[in-house]
Amino acid sequence: MVKNILLRVEYLGTQYFGFQIQNKKGKHEVSIQACLEEALKKLFKRTIRVIYSSRTDREVHAFDQAVNFTIDTAIPCKSIRKALNAFLPDDIRVKSAQIVAADFHARFWAKAKIYRYIILNRKEPSVFWTDRAWHIQEALDAVAMGKAAALVCGTHDFSLFAKEAKNYTDATREVKNISLKKKNSFIHIDIEANGFLRNMARNIVAFLVKVGQGKIELPQVSKILEGKAPYSNKPAPGCGLYLLKVKYN
Repeated sequence: MVKNILLRVEYLGTQYFGFQIQNKKGKHEVSIQACLEEALKKLFKRTIRVIYSSRTDREVHAFDQAVNFTIDTAIPCKSIRKALNAFLPDDIRVKSAQIVAADFHARFWAKAKIYRYIILNRKEPSVFWTDRAWHIQEALDAVAMGKAAALVCGTHDFSLFAKEAKNYTDATREVKNISLKKKNSFIHIDIEANGFLRNMARNIVAFLVKVGQGKIELPQVSKILEGKAPYSNKPAPGCGLYLLKVKYN
């Protein structure tokens, strides 16, 4: 019987060139997708292409990447999860496996995605967070960042925060919420949207950091978002970004 199986996957992206398989001529760049498909091939003795909810970039991590594939198998989902984890490297884990509707699609069925960005905001860096957070030495004004974040929320054309925005026929997205929390030396920025343009989450974070540094004053924020003031985006480092949750009905 053919089954459509959904995997929930977590990984550290430090050693990988993003989630999606890279097809750059003359280069062998290891991706999360390639590792997953290699593990599936070892288990099922055939080539399987997975469908994924979000294409995370180089060095970006995930607590909850969603992936689905179809296979004619009698192997229980619990055993599939266990077997895949035996084949995968230690920095990629399948958290769960379940049978879903035949027409389920990890990308198109997603109602919202939440990305978390972690900033280590103190003078001294940490060896434990070197590849897992953006270290910023100067003190950031988290209150101002939170006020700017509220202005970013809503349904807008987010071309300003996209990489190669000209490639999008429609850059309108709905940012449902941006939650900014500061605890000790850490700032967590959670961004929930119905979809993300390429580098959108990292560019929003970089924008908020400039506000926190005083490089962009709050009265300028709306003008920049409305295209009435100049702004050149440069994304925050990939190491601080995590795909936190993919939401389905």
